[in-house]
Amino acid sequence: MADNPNFPIGTAAINWIDGGGQVHIRVYTTDGYTVRERCWDGNGWTDGSFSQAGAQVSATCWMSGGNLSIRVYCNFQDETTEWCIDQGGSWYQGAYTTT
Repeated sequence: MADNPNFPIGTAAINWIDGGGQVHIRVYTTDGYTVRERCWDGNGWTDGSFSQAGAQVSATCWMSGGNLSIRVYCNFQDETTEWCIDQGGSWYQGAYTTT
């Protein structure tokens, strides 16, 4: 774990371009305990709504029919949890399970 709990020790980043040509970036960092989200939507960095337990993190996103889907995978205490958000919705726990 990190010597200072405020220092990130793991990072995942995703990006997409919306229909108007605006670049969007999401960065997910972990301090070894909690994964948090930072957002860039063309007007500076802001804190996102995502915050879940995680010692490691990975993420992916895709556009389908103009709608965005994001998946964040948090590893914590020997388990991986999938967190999902789809265009216009809220974060929810996905169906992915470790084998």
